[in-house]
Amino acid sequence: MPLKSAAVVGLGLFGRSLAKRLAELGAEVIAVDKDEAVVEEIKDFVASAITADLTNEKALIDSGVCDADCVVVAIGEGIESSVLITALLQKHGAKKIIARSHSELHARVLTALGAKRTFDPEEEMGKVLAEELYAPDFVGRIRLSTGQEVIEFEVPKPFVGKTVQELQLREKYHLNIIAIKRRKPGEEDEFEVNQLPRPGDVVLSGDVVVAIGPQDAARRFEAVLAESHGG
Repeated sequence: MPLKSAAVVGLGLFGRSLAKRLAELGAEVIAVDKDEAVVEEIKDFVASAITADLTNEKALIDSGVCDADCVVVAIGEGIESSVLITALLQKHGAKKIIARSHSELHARVLTALGAKRTFDPEEEMGKVLAEELYAPDFVGRIRLSTGQEVIEFEVPKPFVGKTVQELQLREKYHLNIIAIKRRKPGEEDEFEVNQLPRPGDVVLSGDVVVAIGPQDAARRFEAVLAESHGG
């Protein structure tokens, strides 16, 4: 079920980006920071923007963040503040707390205080960049908790004009095609999406194929793409 409401506490670059994107996706977002300037900057993008220091228990209660379906403690600096706010959120019944961490120890403390998940955006983005550098032929990739990966790749020349069945991605590479994205005429970044394509559907030059499979299968397929592109 899509998230209906969220609160983002800490409006640094990451927090602002998160709050804006959640709002764009349709969530009702409360954005909170003790810096009035950054709150002013985001107020037109979210349902509610509040200037407050939520290490103050009364301010936290009055802000209404505990009523949100999810609270993200996105404080970039000040480990003490993130720990105290997480503890107060847990105390006052926040439904789901996700907290930004700065070290393994910090993550363990936040989890012990009630955070359902912790994350380090710099570490995670470092991993994403490493994957992109290692496999530049993948347009995008998402690693799932099931051990599978969803990968996107632009159709290489040897694949052009073949049907989904003729590509034999499942038989050869243990990858299942779940969508084919085709650029709209005259549009560079606009696609028509063929979801769950049929065996007889043909892939064309410029198409982007979306497939899912085990991580090791995706790794093996990387080599195939690199070879087909002369790499």
